[in-house]
Amino acid sequence: MKQRIQKNIFRVVANQIVEFSPFYIVAIISLVGTHYVQSLFPEYAKDLADMVGGGPALNIYHLFLLAASILVFRTASRLLFFYPARIFQRNLRSEVLMEMERVNPSRYSNYSSGQLFQVLYNDLEHVRAIVGFVLLQVCNVIIASVIIIPKIMAIHPSLILTLSPMFLALAFFTYVASKNKVRYTSIQHYQGEVQNFIMESYIGKRTIKNYGSESSFIDIFKSWSFKELHNYYITGAIVSVTRPLIPLGVGLSLLWGAAVIHREGEPASTLIMFSGLSFLFLEPLMFVSWIGIILSRSLGAWSRVWTLSSDLRESSLRENQIISSESDSISYWGKLLKIEFPPNEITAVLGKTGHGKTEVIKQVADRLRLTSDEKVSFVFQAPYLYNDSLMNNVLLGREVSKSDVSLLLEYLELFGLDYFAESDQELLDLEVGEHGTRLSGGQAKRLCIIRSLMSDASTLIWDDPFSSVDVILEKDIMKKLRPILDREHKTVILTSHRLSTVEESDNIYLLDKEEGIIESGKSATLLNNPESKLHEYFKDQMV
Repeated sequence: MKQRIQKNIFRVVANQIVEFSPFYIVAIISLVGTHYVQSLFPEYAKDLADMVGGGPALNIYHLFLLAASILVFRTASRLLFFYPARIFQRNLRSEVLMEMERVNPSRYSNYSSGQLFQVLYNDLEHVRAIVGFVLLQVCNVIIASVIIIPKIMAIHPSLILTLSPMFLALAFFTYVASKNKVRYTSIQHYQGEVQNFIMESYIGKRTIKNYGSESSFIDIFKSWSFKELHNYYITGAIVSVTRPLIPLGVGLSLLWGAAVIHREGEPASTLIMFSGLSFLFLEPLMFVSWIGIILSRSLGAWSRVWTLSSDLRESSLRENQIISSESDSISYWGKLLKIEFPPNEITAVLGKTGHGKTEVIKQVADRLRLTSDEKVSFVFQAPYLYNDSLMNNVLLGREVSKSDVSLLLEYLELFGLDYFAESDQELLDLEVGEHGTRLSGGQAKRLCIIRSLMSDASTLIWDDPFSSVDVILEKDIMKKLRPILDREHKTVILTSHRLSTVEESDNIYLLDKEEGIIESGKSATLLNNPESKLHEYFKDQMV
Protein backbone atom coordinates (compact mmCIF):
# COMPACT_ATOMS: atom_id res chain seq x y z
CA MET A 1 0.00 0.00 0.00
CA LYS A 2 1.20 3.52 -0.80
CA GLN A 3 2.62 5.35 2.21
CA ARG A 4 0.42 8.43 2.70
CA ILE A 5 1.02 9.34 6.33
CA GLN A 6 3.99 11.73 6.49
CA LYS A 7 4.97 14.27 9.09
CA ASN A 8 4.30 17.25 6.80
CA ILE A 9 0.57 17.47 6.11
CA PHE A 10 1.11 19.93 3.26
CA ARG A 11 3.26 17.38 1.43
CA VAL A 12 0.44 14.87 1.94
CA VAL A 13 -2.00 17.33 0.38
CA ALA A 14 0.39 17.98 -2.54
CA ASN A 15 0.68 14.24 -3.20
CA GLN A 16 -3.11 13.98 -3.12
CA ILE A 17 -3.44 16.74 -5.71
CA VAL A 18 -0.93 15.03 -8.00
CA GLU A 19 -2.56 11.61 -7.57
CA PHE A 20 -6.04 12.92 -8.43
CA SER A 21 -4.97 15.69 -10.80
CA PRO A 22 -7.58 14.80 -13.50
CA PHE A 23 -10.37 15.32 -10.95
CA TYR A 24 -8.96 18.63 -9.77
CA ILE A 25 -8.33 19.93 -13.29
CA VAL A 26 -11.95 19.32 -14.32
CA ALA A 27 -13.13 20.71 -10.95
CA ILE A 28 -11.18 23.94 -11.52
CA ILE A 29 -12.59 24.24 -15.03
CA SER A 30 -16.06 23.88 -13.48
CA LEU A 31 -15.25 26.58 -10.92
CA VAL A 32 -14.07 28.90 -13.70
CA GLY A 33 -17.36 28.28 -15.50
CA THR A 34 -19.33 28.92 -12.31
CA HIS A 35 -17.68 32.25 -11.50
CA TYR A 36 -17.60 33.45 -15.09
CA VAL A 37 -21.32 32.85 -15.59
CA GLN A 38 -22.13 34.34 -12.17
CA SER A 39 -20.15 37.45 -13.06
CA LEU A 40 -22.46 38.04 -16.04
CA PHE A 41 -25.50 38.52 -13.81
CA PRO A 42 -24.42 41.89 -12.32
CA GLU A 43 -23.97 43.10 -15.90
CA TYR A 44 -27.49 41.92 -16.69
CA ALA A 45 -28.70 43.71 -13.56
CA LYS A 46 -27.08 46.92 -14.85
CA ASP A 47 -28.73 46.39 -18.24
CA LEU A 48 -32.06 45.82 -16.49
CA ALA A 49 -31.67 49.12 -14.64
CA ASP A 50 -30.76 50.86 -17.90
CA MET A 51 -33.77 49.22 -19.56
CA VAL A 52 -36.02 50.99 -17.08
CA GLY A 53 -34.56 54.16 -18.48
CA GLY A 54 -35.29 53.06 -22.05
CA GLY A 55 -32.53 50.49 -22.77
CA PRO A 56 -32.91 47.28 -24.81
CA ALA A 57 -35.05 44.40 -23.49
CA LEU A 58 -33.35 41.33 -21.89
CA ASN A 59 -33.51 37.79 -23.29
CA ILE A 60 -35.19 35.80 -20.47
CA TYR A 61 -34.29 32.44 -22.05
CA HIS A 62 -30.64 33.45 -22.08
CA LEU A 63 -30.84 34.13 -18.34
CA PHE A 64 -32.49 30.75 -17.74
CA LEU A 65 -29.68 29.01 -19.67
CA LEU A 66 -27.04 30.83 -17.62
CA ALA A 67 -28.75 29.82 -14.35
CA ALA A 68 -28.87 26.17 -15.47
CA SER A 69 -25.17 26.25 -16.40
CA ILE A 70 -24.31 27.62 -12.93
CA LEU A 71 -26.15 24.68 -11.37
CA VAL A 72 -24.22 22.19 -13.52
CA PHE A 73 -20.79 23.82 -13.02
CA ARG A 74 -21.29 24.34 -9.29
CA THR A 75 -22.45 20.76 -8.65
CA ALA A 76 -19.63 19.30 -10.75
CA SER A 77 -16.95 21.31 -8.95
CA ARG A 78 -18.10 20.11 -5.53
CA LEU A 79 -18.43 16.48 -6.54
CA LEU A 80 -14.97 16.50 -8.13
CA PHE A 81 -13.37 17.97 -5.01
CA PHE A 82 -15.24 15.86 -2.45
CA TYR A 83 -14.99 12.43 -4.14
CA PRO A 84 -11.13 12.32 -4.05
CA ALA A 85 -11.34 13.57 -0.46
CA ARG A 86 -13.45 10.56 0.50
CA ILE A 87 -10.97 8.22 -1.19
CA PHE A 88 -8.18 10.04 0.68
CA GLN A 89 -9.98 9.43 3.98
CA ARG A 90 -10.57 5.76 3.16
CA ASN A 91 -6.91 5.25 2.22
CA LEU A 92 -5.65 6.88 5.41
CA ARG A 93 -7.99 4.76 7.51
CA SER A 94 -6.75 1.63 5.76
CA GLU A 95 -3.13 2.68 6.24
CA VAL A 96 -3.56 3.30 9.98
CA LEU A 97 -5.41 -0.01 10.37
CA MET A 98 -2.66 -1.87 8.51
CA GLU A 99 -0.06 -0.28 10.78
CA MET A 100 -2.11 -1.43 13.78
CA GLU A 101 -2.30 -4.94 12.27
CA ARG A 102 1.48 -5.09 11.90
CA VAL A 103 2.16 -4.70 15.61
CA ASN A 104 0.96 -6.56 18.66
CA PRO A 105 -2.13 -4.84 20.17
CA SER A 106 -0.21 -4.49 23.43
CA ARG A 107 2.08 -2.03 21.63
CA TYR A 108 -0.69 0.59 21.54
CA SER A 109 -2.33 -0.35 24.84
CA ASN A 110 -1.84 3.22 26.08
CA TYR A 111 -4.57 4.26 23.61
CA SER A 112 -8.07 3.58 24.87
CA SER A 113 -10.73 2.19 22.52
CA GLY A 114 -12.39 5.61 22.49
CA GLN A 115 -9.16 7.34 21.47
CA LEU A 116 -8.52 4.82 18.69
CA PHE A 117 -12.06 5.36 17.43
CA GLN A 118 -11.52 9.12 17.63
CA VAL A 119 -8.39 8.89 15.47
CA LEU A 120 -9.77 6.44 12.92
CA TYR A 121 -13.16 8.09 12.53
CA ASN A 122 -13.49 11.68 13.77
CA ASP A 123 -9.88 12.84 13.37
CA LEU A 124 -9.60 11.45 9.85
CA GLU A 125 -12.97 13.04 9.07
CA HIS A 126 -11.45 16.42 10.00
CA VAL A 127 -8.28 15.70 8.01
CA ARG A 128 -10.41 14.89 4.96
CA ALA A 129 -11.74 18.45 5.07
CA ILE A 130 -8.29 19.76 4.07
CA VAL A 131 -8.38 18.07 0.67
CA GLY A 132 -12.12 18.61 0.27
CA PHE A 133 -13.58 21.79 1.73
CA VAL A 134 -10.35 23.76 2.19
CA LEU A 135 -8.98 23.14 -1.33
CA LEU A 136 -12.37 23.91 -2.85
CA GLN A 137 -12.75 27.23 -1.07
CA VAL A 138 -9.17 28.34 -1.70
CA CYS A 139 -9.69 27.69 -5.41
CA ASN A 140 -13.06 29.44 -5.15
CA VAL A 141 -11.51 32.66 -3.88
CA ILE A 142 -8.57 32.59 -6.28
CA ILE A 143 -10.77 32.03 -9.34
CA ALA A 144 -13.39 34.52 -8.16
CA SER A 145 -10.64 37.11 -7.71
CA VAL A 146 -9.15 36.45 -11.15
CA ILE A 147 -12.55 36.80 -12.85
CA ILE A 148 -14.28 39.49 -10.79
CA ILE A 149 -11.48 41.93 -9.93
CA PRO A 150 -10.74 42.82 -13.60
CA LYS A 151 -14.46 43.51 -14.11
CA ILE A 152 -14.50 45.82 -11.10
CA MET A 153 -11.38 47.60 -12.37
CA ALA A 154 -13.05 47.98 -15.76
CA ILE A 155 -15.77 50.03 -14.07
CA HIS A 156 -13.15 52.29 -12.47
CA PRO A 157 -9.56 51.40 -11.38
CA SER A 158 -9.91 53.13 -8.00
CA LEU A 159 -12.73 50.73 -7.04
CA ILE A 160 -10.19 47.97 -6.44
CA LEU A 161 -9.10 49.72 -3.24
CA THR A 162 -12.65 49.59 -1.93
CA LEU A 163 -12.36 45.78 -1.62
CA SER A 164 -9.64 46.06 1.03
CA PRO A 165 -12.01 46.15 4.08
CA MET A 166 -13.50 42.75 3.23
CA PHE A 167 -10.09 41.18 2.65
CA LEU A 168 -8.67 42.68 5.85
CA ALA A 169 -11.68 41.39 7.80
CA LEU A 170 -11.17 37.93 6.30
CA ALA A 171 -7.44 37.93 7.15
CA PHE A 172 -8.12 38.97 10.77
CA PHE A 173 -10.84 36.38 11.26
CA THR A 174 -8.67 33.61 9.77
CA TYR A 175 -5.78 34.59 12.05
CA VAL A 176 -7.95 34.54 15.19
CA ALA A 177 -9.59 31.25 14.21
CA SER A 178 -6.22 29.59 13.50
CA LYS A 179 -5.12 30.32 17.08
CA ASN A 180 -7.68 27.75 18.24
CA LYS A 181 -5.54 24.83 17.01
CA VAL A 182 -4.38 23.84 20.51
CA ARG A 183 -7.91 24.06 21.86
CA TYR A 184 -9.27 21.94 19.00
CA THR A 185 -6.62 19.31 19.72
CA SER A 186 -7.78 19.28 23.35
CA ILE A 187 -11.39 18.91 22.22
CA GLN A 188 -10.47 15.90 20.09
CA HIS A 189 -8.65 14.32 23.05
CA TYR A 190 -11.63 14.92 25.35
CA GLN A 191 -13.97 13.51 22.69
CA GLY A 192 -11.92 10.32 22.62
CA GLU A 193 -12.15 9.98 26.40
CA VAL A 194 -15.91 10.64 26.42
CA GLN A 195 -16.39 8.01 23.69
CA ASN A 196 -14.34 5.55 25.70
CA PHE A 197 -16.50 6.14 28.78
CA ILE A 198 -19.60 5.47 26.67
CA MET A 199 -18.09 2.22 25.35
CA GLU A 200 -17.05 1.11 28.83
CA SER A 201 -20.49 1.99 30.19
CA TYR A 202 -22.13 -0.19 27.54
CA ILE A 203 -19.82 -3.11 28.31
CA GLY A 204 -20.25 -2.61 32.07
CA LYS A 205 -24.04 -2.59 31.77
CA ARG A 206 -23.94 -6.14 30.45
CA THR A 207 -22.71 -7.42 33.81
CA ILE A 208 -25.48 -7.64 36.39
CA LYS A 209 -23.20 -6.85 39.34
CA ASN A 210 -22.48 -3.37 37.91
CA TYR A 211 -26.07 -2.56 36.98
CA GLY A 212 -27.17 0.62 38.79
CA SER A 213 -23.86 0.94 40.65
CA GLU A 214 -21.98 3.43 38.51
CA SER A 215 -22.33 6.69 40.46
CA SER A 216 -18.58 7.39 40.67
CA PHE A 217 -18.18 6.35 37.03
CA ILE A 218 -20.89 8.82 35.99
CA ASP A 219 -19.22 11.61 38.00
CA ILE A 220 -15.97 11.05 36.07
CA PHE A 221 -17.92 10.95 32.80
CA LYS A 222 -19.56 14.29 33.66
CA SER A 223 -16.16 15.82 34.36
CA TRP A 224 -14.65 14.78 31.00
CA SER A 225 -17.82 15.64 29.13
CA PHE A 226 -17.82 19.13 30.66
CA LYS A 227 -14.18 19.67 29.66
CA GLU A 228 -15.04 18.77 26.06
CA LEU A 229 -18.13 21.00 25.96
CA HIS A 230 -16.37 23.87 27.76
CA ASN A 231 -13.61 23.93 25.14
CA TYR A 232 -16.24 23.78 22.40
CA TYR A 233 -17.97 26.76 24.01
CA ILE A 234 -14.77 28.83 24.20
CA THR A 235 -13.82 28.16 20.57
CA GLY A 236 -17.41 28.79 19.47
CA ALA A 237 -17.50 32.07 21.38
CA ILE A 238 -14.28 33.28 19.73
CA VAL A 239 -15.68 32.44 16.31
CA SER A 240 -19.05 34.05 17.11
CA VAL A 241 -17.40 37.31 18.14
CA THR A 242 -15.06 37.60 15.14
CA ARG A 243 -17.11 36.09 12.29
CA PRO A 244 -19.44 39.14 11.89
CA LEU A 245 -16.33 41.02 10.78
CA ILE A 246 -16.71 39.41 7.33
CA PRO A 247 -20.11 40.91 6.43
CA LEU A 248 -18.99 44.14 8.11
CA GLY A 249 -16.00 44.25 5.77
CA VAL A 250 -18.29 43.64 2.77
CA GLY A 251 -20.59 46.44 3.93
CA LEU A 252 -17.71 48.90 4.29
CA SER A 253 -16.47 47.95 0.83
CA LEU A 254 -19.90 48.65 -0.64
CA LEU A 255 -20.18 52.04 1.09
CA TRP A 256 -16.70 53.01 -0.03
CA GLY A 257 -17.45 51.84 -3.58
CA ALA A 258 -20.70 53.83 -3.62
CA ALA A 259 -18.78 56.95 -2.59
CA VAL A 260 -16.25 56.43 -5.41
CA ILE A 261 -19.00 55.87 -8.00
CA HIS A 262 -20.84 59.00 -6.81
CA ARG A 263 -17.61 61.01 -6.93
CA GLU A 264 -16.91 59.86 -10.49
CA GLY A 265 -20.44 60.79 -11.57
CA GLU A 266 -21.38 57.28 -12.71
CA PRO A 267 -25.10 56.37 -13.01
CA ALA A 268 -26.96 54.36 -10.34
CA SER A 269 -26.90 51.28 -12.59
CA THR A 270 -23.10 51.21 -12.19
CA LEU A 271 -23.53 50.98 -8.41
CA ILE A 272 -25.90 48.02 -8.95
CA MET A 273 -23.29 46.26 -11.07
CA PHE A 274 -20.51 46.97 -8.53
CA SER A 275 -22.71 45.74 -5.67
CA GLY A 276 -23.50 42.54 -7.55
CA LEU A 277 -19.84 41.84 -8.29
CA SER A 278 -18.89 42.56 -4.66
CA PHE A 279 -21.57 40.24 -3.35
CA LEU A 280 -20.20 37.47 -5.57
CA PHE A 281 -17.14 37.67 -3.32
CA LEU A 282 -19.27 37.25 -0.22
CA GLU A 283 -20.07 33.54 -0.57
CA PRO A 284 -16.49 32.33 -1.18
CA LEU A 285 -15.24 34.74 1.49
CA MET A 286 -17.75 33.45 4.02
CA PHE A 287 -16.70 29.90 3.22
CA VAL A 288 -13.03 30.80 3.27
CA SER A 289 -13.58 32.43 6.63
CA TRP A 290 -14.14 28.91 7.88
CA ILE A 291 -10.79 27.80 6.50
CA GLY A 292 -9.09 29.07 9.63
CA ILE A 293 -11.47 26.99 11.75
CA ILE A 294 -11.35 23.91 9.54
CA LEU A 295 -7.58 24.14 9.13
CA SER A 296 -7.02 24.50 12.88
CA ARG A 297 -9.26 21.55 13.60
CA SER A 298 -7.72 19.50 10.79
CA LEU A 299 -4.13 20.24 11.81
CA GLY A 300 -4.97 19.29 15.40
CA ALA A 301 -6.55 16.07 14.14
CA TRP A 302 -3.58 15.38 11.87
CA SER A 303 -1.15 15.70 14.78
CA ARG A 304 -3.11 12.98 16.60
CA VAL A 305 -3.24 10.72 13.52
CA TRP A 306 0.48 11.16 12.88
CA THR A 307 1.34 10.58 16.56
CA LEU A 308 -0.54 7.25 16.55
CA SER A 309 1.08 6.23 13.26
CA SER A 310 4.51 7.25 14.56
CA ASP A 311 3.97 5.28 17.80
CA LEU A 312 3.00 2.21 15.78
CA ARG A 313 6.06 2.50 13.52
CA GLU A 314 8.37 2.98 16.50
CA SER A 315 6.75 0.01 18.24
CA SER A 316 7.33 -2.15 15.18
CA LEU A 317 10.97 -0.98 15.01
CA ARG A 318 11.48 -1.69 18.72
CA GLU A 319 9.98 -5.15 18.26
CA ASN A 320 12.46 -5.92 15.47
CA GLN A 321 15.38 -4.56 17.52
CA ILE A 322 14.39 -6.58 20.60
CA ILE A 323 13.95 -9.75 18.59
CA SER A 324 17.29 -9.24 16.78
CA SER A 325 19.15 -8.56 20.05
CA GLU A 326 17.61 -11.53 21.88
CA SER A 327 18.03 -14.02 19.04
CA ASP A 328 15.56 -16.82 19.81
CA SER A 329 15.07 -15.95 23.49
CA ILE A 330 11.86 -14.97 25.29
CA SER A 331 11.92 -12.24 27.93
CA TYR A 332 10.45 -13.55 31.20
CA TRP A 333 10.55 -11.65 34.51
CA GLY A 334 14.01 -10.23 33.80
CA LYS A 335 15.33 -13.53 32.45
CA LEU A 336 15.79 -14.83 28.90
CA LEU A 337 14.22 -18.20 28.20
CA LYS A 338 15.21 -20.57 25.39
CA ILE A 339 11.97 -22.23 24.28
CA GLU A 340 11.52 -24.41 21.21
CA PHE A 341 8.24 -25.66 19.79
CA PRO A 342 8.61 -28.81 17.65
CA PRO A 343 6.66 -28.57 14.40
CA ASN A 344 3.47 -30.59 13.95
CA GLU A 345 3.21 -31.24 17.69
CA ILE A 346 1.22 -29.86 20.63
CA THR A 347 3.24 -27.98 23.25
CA ALA A 348 1.66 -26.83 26.51
CA VAL A 349 3.04 -23.90 28.51
CA LEU A 350 2.18 -24.34 32.18
CA GLY A 351 2.53 -22.30 35.34
CA LYS A 352 0.60 -20.81 38.21
CA THR A 353 -1.87 -17.99 37.61
CA GLY A 354 -0.08 -14.66 37.32
CA HIS A 355 3.27 -16.18 36.38
CA GLY A 356 3.21 -14.82 32.81
CA LYS A 357 2.19 -17.70 30.55
CA THR A 358 0.11 -15.39 28.33
CA GLU A 359 2.97 -12.93 27.95
CA VAL A 360 5.29 -15.76 26.90
CA ILE A 361 3.02 -17.01 24.12
CA LYS A 362 2.43 -13.41 22.96
CA GLN A 363 6.17 -13.02 22.53
CA VAL A 364 6.30 -16.35 20.71
CA ALA A 365 3.57 -15.13 18.33
CA ASP A 366 5.44 -11.86 17.72
CA ARG A 367 8.70 -13.66 17.07
CA LEU A 368 7.12 -16.06 14.59
CA ARG A 369 5.30 -13.23 12.86
CA LEU A 370 8.44 -11.14 12.45
CA THR A 371 11.13 -13.77 11.84
CA SER A 372 9.44 -16.47 9.77
CA ASP A 373 7.16 -16.85 6.80
CA GLU A 374 4.74 -18.94 8.82
CA LYS A 375 1.23 -17.66 9.39
CA VAL A 376 0.16 -17.60 13.01
CA SER A 377 -3.34 -17.76 14.48
CA PHE A 378 -3.70 -16.52 18.07
CA VAL A 379 -6.83 -17.12 20.19
CA PHE A 380 -6.88 -14.98 23.34
CA GLN A 381 -8.66 -15.88 26.55
CA ALA A 382 -11.41 -13.39 25.65
CA PRO A 383 -11.50 -13.48 21.82
CA TYR A 384 -13.68 -11.12 19.81
CA LEU A 385 -16.73 -12.04 17.76
CA TYR A 386 -18.43 -9.65 15.35
CA ASN A 387 -22.13 -8.87 15.17
CA ASP A 388 -22.57 -11.18 12.20
CA SER A 389 -23.49 -14.74 11.36
CA LEU A 390 -21.70 -17.70 12.86
CA MET A 391 -20.25 -18.68 9.47
CA ASN A 392 -18.99 -15.16 8.68
CA ASN A 393 -17.33 -14.97 12.10
CA VAL A 394 -15.40 -18.16 11.34
CA LEU A 395 -14.50 -17.54 7.69
CA LEU A 396 -13.98 -13.74 8.04
CA GLY A 397 -14.97 -12.74 4.52
CA ARG A 398 -13.25 -15.60 2.69
CA GLU A 399 -14.92 -17.01 -0.38
CA VAL A 400 -16.95 -19.94 0.89
CA SER A 401 -16.65 -23.34 -0.77
CA LYS A 402 -18.71 -26.48 -0.17
CA SER A 403 -15.70 -28.07 1.51
CA ASP A 404 -15.43 -25.07 3.88
CA VAL A 405 -19.08 -25.44 4.88
CA SER A 406 -18.71 -29.18 5.35
CA LEU A 407 -15.58 -28.77 7.48
CA LEU A 408 -17.18 -26.01 9.55
CA LEU A 409 -20.21 -28.21 10.32
CA GLU A 410 -17.83 -31.01 11.29
CA TYR A 411 -15.98 -28.72 13.70
CA LEU A 412 -19.23 -27.34 15.17
CA GLU A 413 -20.30 -30.89 15.99
CA LEU A 414 -16.86 -31.75 17.37
CA PHE A 415 -16.84 -28.70 19.67
CA GLY A 416 -20.42 -29.20 20.84
CA LEU A 417 -21.82 -26.14 19.06
CA ASP A 418 -24.22 -27.84 16.69
CA TYR A 419 -27.38 -27.64 18.82
CA PHE A 420 -28.18 -23.92 18.39
CA ALA A 421 -30.49 -24.45 15.41
CA GLU A 422 -32.58 -27.20 13.87
CA SER A 423 -30.98 -27.11 10.41
CA ASP A 424 -27.43 -26.67 9.18
CA GLN A 425 -28.29 -23.48 7.29
CA GLU A 426 -29.98 -21.91 10.32
CA LEU A 427 -26.90 -22.80 12.36
CA LEU A 428 -24.54 -21.17 9.85
CA ASP A 429 -26.75 -18.06 9.62
CA LEU A 430 -27.10 -17.70 13.40
CA GLU A 431 -26.32 -14.15 14.53
CA VAL A 432 -23.85 -14.37 17.41
CA GLY A 433 -24.28 -10.74 18.53
CA GLU A 434 -21.66 -8.06 19.13
CA HIS A 435 -18.73 -9.55 21.05
CA GLY A 436 -20.59 -12.88 20.97
CA THR A 437 -23.28 -11.70 23.41
CA ARG A 438 -25.66 -14.46 22.30
CA LEU A 439 -23.13 -17.12 23.26
CA SER A 440 -21.56 -18.03 26.58
CA GLY A 441 -17.89 -17.26 27.15
CA GLY A 442 -16.91 -20.90 26.58
CA GLN A 443 -19.01 -21.18 23.42
CA ALA A 444 -17.50 -17.97 22.02
CA LYS A 445 -13.98 -19.24 22.70
CA ARG A 446 -14.68 -22.61 21.07
CA LEU A 447 -16.04 -20.82 18.01
CA CYS A 448 -12.82 -18.79 17.81
CA ILE A 449 -10.77 -21.98 18.08
CA ILE A 450 -12.72 -23.29 15.08
CA ARG A 451 -11.88 -20.01 13.31
CA SER A 452 -8.23 -20.63 14.15
CA LEU A 453 -8.36 -24.21 12.86
CA MET A 454 -9.98 -23.13 9.60
CA SER A 455 -7.44 -20.39 8.97
CA ASP A 456 -4.47 -21.08 6.71
CA ALA A 457 -2.06 -20.58 9.62
CA SER A 458 0.44 -23.37 10.21
CA THR A 459 1.00 -22.42 13.87
CA LEU A 460 -1.98 -22.15 16.21
CA ILE A 461 -1.50 -20.42 19.57
CA TRP A 462 -4.34 -20.78 22.07
CA ASP A 463 -4.45 -19.09 25.46
CA ASP A 464 -6.17 -21.45 27.93
CA PRO A 465 -8.57 -22.70 25.23
CA PHE A 466 -10.69 -25.10 27.32
CA SER A 467 -11.00 -23.17 30.58
CA SER A 468 -14.80 -22.93 30.21
CA VAL A 469 -15.31 -26.52 29.02
CA ASP A 470 -15.95 -29.49 31.32
CA VAL A 471 -13.23 -32.11 31.46
CA ILE A 472 -15.27 -34.79 29.69
CA LEU A 473 -16.01 -32.59 26.66
CA GLU A 474 -12.41 -31.36 26.61
CA LYS A 475 -10.98 -34.90 26.49
CA ASP A 476 -13.45 -35.82 23.75
CA ILE A 477 -12.50 -32.73 21.72
CA MET A 478 -8.76 -33.29 22.10
CA LYS A 479 -8.97 -36.98 21.13
CA LYS A 480 -10.97 -36.22 17.99
CA LEU A 481 -8.93 -33.13 17.18
CA ARG A 482 -5.55 -34.85 17.30
CA PRO A 483 -5.84 -36.74 13.97
CA ILE A 484 -7.10 -33.57 12.28
CA LEU A 485 -4.06 -31.59 13.52
CA ASP A 486 -1.73 -34.38 12.35
CA ARG A 487 -3.41 -34.51 8.96
CA GLU A 488 -3.20 -30.74 8.48
CA HIS A 489 0.41 -30.56 9.83
CA LYS A 490 -0.49 -27.95 12.42
CA THR A 491 1.81 -26.85 15.23
CA VAL A 492 -0.17 -26.03 18.39
CA ILE A 493 1.09 -23.96 21.31
CA LEU A 494 -1.30 -23.54 24.23
CA THR A 495 -1.46 -22.59 27.88
CA SER A 496 -3.45 -24.56 30.42
CA HIS A 497 -4.02 -25.41 34.07
CA ARG A 498 -5.53 -28.82 33.36
CA LEU A 499 -4.06 -32.28 33.51
CA SER A 500 -6.45 -33.45 30.78
CA THR A 501 -4.97 -30.92 28.32
CA VAL A 502 -1.40 -31.88 29.18
CA GLU A 503 -2.17 -35.58 28.74
CA GLU A 504 -3.09 -34.89 25.11
CA SER A 505 -0.01 -32.68 24.53
CA ASP A 506 3.35 -33.87 23.21
CA ASN A 507 5.60 -31.47 25.09
CA ILE A 508 5.44 -29.16 28.11
CA TYR A 509 7.25 -26.17 29.57
CA LEU A 510 6.59 -25.61 33.26
CA LEU A 511 7.37 -22.00 34.23
CA ASP A 512 7.89 -20.18 37.49
CA LYS A 513 8.37 -16.41 37.74
CA GLU A 514 11.27 -16.80 40.16
CA GLU A 515 13.13 -19.67 38.50
CA GLY A 516 12.12 -19.44 34.82
CA ILE A 517 11.79 -22.88 33.20
CA ILE A 518 11.65 -25.38 36.04
CA GLU A 519 10.93 -28.37 33.80
CA SER A 520 10.46 -29.23 30.15
CA GLY A 521 10.21 -32.34 28.04
CA LYS A 522 7.80 -34.97 26.77
CA SER A 523 4.47 -34.81 28.57
CA ALA A 524 3.89 -38.56 28.86
CA THR A 525 7.38 -39.21 30.24
CA LEU A 526 7.18 -36.48 32.88
CA LEU A 527 3.63 -37.34 33.96
CA ASN A 528 4.64 -40.96 34.53
CA ASN A 529 7.67 -39.93 36.59
CA PRO A 530 6.69 -39.45 40.27
CA GLU A 531 9.89 -37.46 40.80
CA SER A 532 9.14 -34.88 38.13
CA LYS A 533 8.04 -31.32 38.85
CA LEU A 534 5.15 -31.82 36.41
CA HIS A 535 3.91 -34.84 38.37
CA GLU A 536 4.04 -32.79 41.57
CA TYR A 537 2.28 -29.85 39.86
CA PHE A 538 -0.68 -32.07 38.90
CA LYS A 539 -0.74 -34.41 41.90
CA ASP A 540 -4.03 -33.00 43.22
CA GLN A 541 -5.72 -33.36 39.81
CA MET A 542 -4.32 -36.87 39.49
CA VAL A 543 -6.05 -37.80 42.73
